Amino acid sequence: MCQILGVSTPRKVVLGLLAAPLIVVALVAGVWAVDTWAAGETVARNTTVAGVPVGGLSRDELRAAVEQLAAELPPTPLTIDAAELHRETTFGDAGLSIDVDSTVDEAWSAGRGDPLPTPPLRWLGSMFSDREYPAILAVDTAVLGQTIGVLEGEERTPATEPTIQINPDAVVLVAGKPGREISVNSVVQSLPLTLDRVGDPVTVDVERATLVPNRSDAEVQAVVDQANAITQGEVTLVVGDERVTVDAAEFRAAVVVTDDGPGTPVRLTLDPTIVANVLSESVPTDRSNPTGVRFTVQGDVPVPVAGEDAVVCCAPESPDLIVQALLAGQREVTLPTTTVTAAQGVEWANTLGVKEVVGEFTTNHPAGQPRVKNIHLIADALRGVLIPPGATFSVNDTVGERTRAKGYVDAPVIYDGEFKEDVGGGVSQFATTLFNAAFFGGLEIPDYMSHTKYISRYPYGREATLAYPGVDLKITNNTPYGVVIWPTYTDSSISVKLYSTPFVSGRQVSQSRSSGCGSVATERQRTWLDGRVENDNFSAYYECEEDRKPTTTTAPSR
Repeated sequence: MCQILGVSTPRKVVLGLLAAPLIVVALVAGVWAVDTWAAGETVARNTTVAGVPVGGLSRDELRAAVEQLAAELPPTPLTIDAAELHRETTFGDAGLSIDVDSTVDEAWSAGRGDPLPTPPLRWLGSMFSDREYPAILAVDTAVLGQTIGVLEGEERTPATEPTIQINPDAVVLVAGKPGREISVNSVVQSLPLTLDRVGDPVTVDVERATLVPNRSDAEVQAVVDQANAITQGEVTLVVGDERVTVDAAEFRAAVVVTDDGPGTPVRLTLDPTIVANVLSESVPTDRSNPTGVRFTVQGDVPVPVAGEDAVVCCAPESPDLIVQALLAGQREVTLPTTTVTAAQGVEWANTLGVKEVVGEFTTNHPAGQPRVKNIHLIADALRGVLIPPGATFSVNDTVGERTRAKGYVDAPVIYDGEFKEDVGGGVSQFATTLFNAAFFGGLEIPDYMSHTKYISRYPYGREATLAYPGVDLKITNNTPYGVVIWPTYTDSSISVKLYSTPFVSGRQVSQSRSSGCGSVATERQRTWLDGRVENDNFSAYYECEEDRKPTTTTAPSR
């Protein structure tokens, strides 16, 4: 017979108790598997993103839900507290947004990818509480920086770099100053990386940063000391056989502190343009017409007449050579000259557009008087003189003193309000004629003076006198073309024509007249070819009898 072996009842109970958890786990796993299969490709059950339920949504639906959250985010209040500063803005204005891709990936991964038995247990837990996922934030630091700047307003103080101030007697340091600001980094570090609820106000506490200048005062002071050292004493400029001494302080205005950026020392340099100005004032040369080109008129056509080869100071590299020498501590600089040939002068003059009459005037005088010789001499001296574009012509500088050695004779002049005689008397007749030609030619007349007594042969209030060296007539060529002075004369008249290219013209539009003495104001209207119109004024003063008083001796008006 066969004997059947049984299991005792107590043992059965123990085995049942041990098997129960496994049975429960198996049941949970089974139901989880069925539920997961039924859910398919959807977000895990009871999942939320920033408080919004997304469980059971497809991936596309999940993205749409997150994008809706992103659209609702911009008005979310954001407060930035920085000690005494309390500034309010919004997430949108601060460049904060929801990182849609990262937020979708995080929520979609719920319940996926974990090793067993974690997924079934999490699934079971989701029956009693939600799977909560925050919205992941992104920051546009450029937008955030702009917003912080606006919020700070005048409370933001950038660091001031140390610099220099150029005074007449020295270069001095202007010390740098620290600044203060709310930095972008401090705000970014204080912002939440995620958001549990869209729309809930967020406050971040930050400290304002102290901004330190990139350069120390000591660095710039060293350059200041160098600048003062090289702009004291004298500098000798050697130009050919000529030695010109220049006060080094003249170069002080050219001092520049150059900063090439972090990692490089600040350094001293000099502005070569300002150095060139000092050079031109120290070594005067006629750079506008160095070869002395003049013009003749043949059949009413102006033709250049060659001058002479000219050695001029200085070659174009001269300002840079002065800069290098000063920075090296040298006190003597040899400057190269350059030669302009007479042919080059003519070639240049042919480009200036000197081709037709743009202003002219004639005055009359009695024939046969000694003064007529003086009028003819000064007319001959100035016939064909070229005024280059932008240049200022001076009668006294060009003709020089009127002397007997030059052929000038004694003739009437006005001296302290009285008619007397002196060498060169009568040349004011030429000056008045030239003045009026320039007046109607629309040119600038920066320096002139009327006679102290009105002389009827001259236009009332529109005339000029001469006395070397103090009383001059100057004309500035304010056109882009050359202007040539062409005087002609008869025994009883003097005429001046100005040849150029039409650019501007002038006419008298008003005048305050008196009975023959006192102040006279003459208004000129200038019209440019482009249609621009502008008025300027000229003044004269004629002494009245009651003005006659003993005066100190002045130069005679001729």
